[in-house]
Amino acid sequence: MTSHDREPHTIVPNTDPAAPVKPDEGTLQTRARTALAVERTFLAAERTLMAWLRTSLSMISFGFTLAKFFEYVQGQRGSAIVGRFGATWSPRTVGTAMVVIGTVALLVAVFQHGRRVTALRRQGLAPQWNLAWWVAISVAALGAFALGSLVLD
Repeated sequence: MTSHDREPHTIVPNTDPAAPVKPDEGTLQTRARTALAVERTFLAAERTLMAWLRTSLSMISFGFTLAKFFEYVQGQRGSAIVGRFGATWSPRTVGTAMVVIGTVALLVAVFQHGRRVTALRRQGLAPQWNLAWWVAISVAALGAFALGSLVLD
């Protein structure tokens, strides 16, 4: 009998439902790549939130400074500052509008980030502490306090 006459070796699948199934190498690599892709997507969402945080913080701080600076200048002069087109858009109004826009934009970014993280957790992202989210919430609260200071002053 030659080697060509023998039947080829066949693998009989395991039909025992209680037996553990070992994933093959390709499946393990696919799972690792998917986990890394989910982690990269999470980090991209973190960077996006931090970009909104920087933009909103700039708007809030510049708007607050603008309003308070021109309030100070008006107090020193003893009269209102009237621009070329009149006092229709006072610096205080523009500053307050910038604080409102910055705070609202940050709150929307926080909400959007939360939705993205929830979707990623459904894809297998491990729960983790989210520093950018907490900082953004804190800055949004400071923006609300700055707005309250401008409106109630």
